[in-house]
Amino acid sequence: MAKGVMQRIQELSRYREDLVAREGTHHATEEDHQTLVRLDHDLQVLWDLRRRELAGEEVTLDEDYYDGYTRYTDDDDPPGR
Repeated sequence: MAKGVMQRIQELSRYREDLVAREGTHHATEEDHQTLVRLDHDLQVLWDLRRRELAGEEVTLDEDYYDGYTRYTDDDDPPGR
């Protein structure tokens, strides 16, 4: 499953890089800013899942990532949900 977690990390990282580049040219929208907040949260969750996976825990994206993981927020739901 490492490929699944790492593949998702790579996809979101590339998307985040594109948005940050757009911000650097002052062409980002408010929606882009909200997307960056969500991406930062999702990447924190994914890196935590990757660490758990490397420690020997069985991790699946369907159950562990897409379940509204809220560890990195003070809110009931992560940003954008």
